[in-house]
Amino acid sequence: MKHNDSAVSPVIGVMLMIVVTIIIAAIVSAFAGDLSGGQSTAPVASIQCSIVKSDAGNTTLTMTHLSGDPINTADTRIIVSYKDANGNPKQARTSGSSVSIVNSEGNTVTVTVPYLADPREGSLTVADSLTNISYGNYVWNAGQVITTGNAAGFSAILGVAPSDVSIGDSFNIKLVDTNSQKTIFEKDVSVR
Repeated sequence: MKHNDSAVSPVIGVMLMIVVTIIIAAIVSAFAGDLSGGQSTAPVASIQCSIVKSDAGNTTLTMTHLSGDPINTADTRIIVSYKDANGNPKQARTSGSSVSIVNSEGNTVTVTVPYLADPREGSLTVADSLTNISYGNYVWNAGQVITTGNAAGFSAILGVAPSDVSIGDSFNIKLVDTNSQKTIFEKDVSVR
């Protein structure tokens, strides 16, 4: 009786290749599914942005959160890019600029722009609630509006005086999540 072991080696080789393929597939799947503890994800939101020049000395930036994930403003940065009057590229980034605005009662209050222009979140007449509407202190939810409010707020965010802005000028507005370094919103906005 003859004993033939010639088929054992190819079977073991095929089984080893299958095991290696399964291990590689599991590693690729883990990285693709972000199970590796890598980068965080940015919120996903639909945002509308406008820049309105109401008169020679006043221009405002307004952004409306239409739908999507809540955005924690403490974890975001607004980056504005534009060309100055000489055609030189410029860029401005939010840095927690505080400005004084006059509320509906004629009182001057200080807020960090862009502030939350939602009366449900706080009143500009109550000093304690100003922190709830200052940029970096609130979570921006769908349906809420943020604004620069006045010329000083506009200058603080965009880095240009409203008097130097003309109707039709274009600004690239970008909202970036600082945790993931991913863009939440980006759009070229024309002054109207």
